[in-house]
Amino acid sequence: MDRGIRPHRDREPPGRSAPHSRHAGDPHRLSARPAGGGVLHLVRARRDLRGITAHRRAPPSQPRADRRGSVSATTALSLGIDLGTTSTKALLLDAEGAVVAVASAHHGIDPASDGVQVDPAVWIASAREAVAELGASIDLGRVSAVGVSGNMSAVVLVDDALDPVAPALLLADRRGADELRALDDGIRERMLRQSGNRPSAVFSLSSLLWWQSRHPETLAKARAYLSAKDYLRATLTGQIATDQTDAWNALLLRADGEWDDELIAAVGLPRHLFPALLSSSSTAGTVHKGGAAAFGLSAGVPVATGAGDVAATLEGLGGIDGDEVAVALGTSAVMMAAIDPAAESSSADGAFTQHPAVDGTRFALASLLTGGLALNWLRATVGAAAIAEAPADPDPDDPLCFLPYLAGTGSPDFDERATGAVIGITPTTSSPRMVSAALEAIAFDLADLIERLERDRTTPYRHITACGGGTNVAAWPQIIADVTGLPVRVVAQADLAAVGAAQLGWAAVGHRVRSPRAEHPVLPRPAFAAAWRRRHDRFRTVRRSLLELERQPHTPHPPSQKAAS
Repeated sequence: MDRGIRPHRDREPPGRSAPHSRHAGDPHRLSARPAGGGVLHLVRARRDLRGITAHRRAPPSQPRADRRGSVSATTALSLGIDLGTTSTKALLLDAEGAVVAVASAHHGIDPASDGVQVDPAVWIASAREAVAELGASIDLGRVSAVGVSGNMSAVVLVDDALDPVAPALLLADRRGADELRALDDGIRERMLRQSGNRPSAVFSLSSLLWWQSRHPETLAKARAYLSAKDYLRATLTGQIATDQTDAWNALLLRADGEWDDELIAAVGLPRHLFPALLSSSSTAGTVHKGGAAAFGLSAGVPVATGAGDVAATLEGLGGIDGDEVAVALGTSAVMMAAIDPAAESSSADGAFTQHPAVDGTRFALASLLTGGLALNWLRATVGAAAIAEAPADPDPDDPLCFLPYLAGTGSPDFDERATGAVIGITPTTSSPRMVSAALEAIAFDLADLIERLERDRTTPYRHITACGGGTNVAAWPQIIADVTGLPVRVVAQADLAAVGAAQLGWAAVGHRVRSPRAEHPVLPRPAFAAAWRRRHDRFRTVRRSLLELERQPHTPHPPSQKAAS
């Protein structure tokens, strides 16, 4: 039987102390714009958890919850901050796992870049804005712990003052693909053996090699490379560290989870770029004076190492069972499934990537790089009303087909050359139907990926657990249920990565929390099965043909050869 991933229960071995680093700069100047809300009155944080009293509460039923009326004004809280690709979520969690309040701030990516990048100062401004929104109604002096999560595979190069020396390159950035293809076969084989992954542009190694190859003078200025959540934590604490869930994406860890010095040297990267590894739930520092002033927190509050957003989402879900797959519908649509350690997997190798959960167990991850990104493009192109009005019923005779690969295909092809396409437009094609074509395309890809995973299983999956902002698009969970033939359990809490981050904050101060999971079912409709099969068959044909066309050589050089600026 396939083993599930469960949240960790026992105290993890204490991590090594994070190396001290002097933060020479003023954290305020990292912000692209000032956070709203004015000056916050600071109160000493209550860090003695023995004095916590709280009443048990029912599971939250709304994605965005403000439960201040049922929470004691003196109860200690954990602050979870999730630094996403296009927005930041900040969330307060009480000692029993109930969500007290949620806030968010939009930041987006650099629209003028030829790649997919962002100024890290924009992240800090966004995080400050979200935390300030919480502070407008909740006394942040009650925050006794902080946990962080962030978009995975981001590469932030920082100097001795922890200031970025270049824009952050993100997961969907395709620069570095040529450098990966140039790697020696022996190096590639070693990475596959130790991580379960073949090198591709979705990993942070790609960006590191691109900087080394194209702009070595920039890399030479860097003291360390940090992930998104690690940079946020460094801004709060003045200390640098990372954890396995983010470091894994560098493909430079040994099987035991430590940096592989020989492999780092073999790919030509400086060893000093790679920070100390700590467990996700260990304390990686405390809020320093500058971080306290910038975020309205009390100085000295412990900050957990934290985790990449996918691992944090799994933590917020409470883990996944061996008979379910989890789907997070965000800027990227991702699918997660537990890996059976006794199985000899052949289908997953290359088609999926493998990653460690917070407790060290591995899970298979399928990344569809442009799930919500395609919807954001449609929102800007055809309007938000079309998304709300998108029908969930298939039209088997409609020739419309949408390929949502705005930043490459991700799983299972990991083809960075692929682009998006819309074909089969007729005079009767409506904007809502175009949105439906995008939703069904991602559902078709998910169904094909589930089929691949089931080749290595003795029993099929029984249901899908869906979470993320995309579940608010009314038609999407229904289309996924119909196309896969599996019931979809839609999780009510929309900010699970922030929930997981806050849970890790509690764990860092010795308190284990598991948040309740409220969900509602969406069942497949057998009456539409034949119509969906026809549309799925057409999608496969169009997908195969257009990807073959994209792979033909063409000139001039792609924009990814240009420098980040």
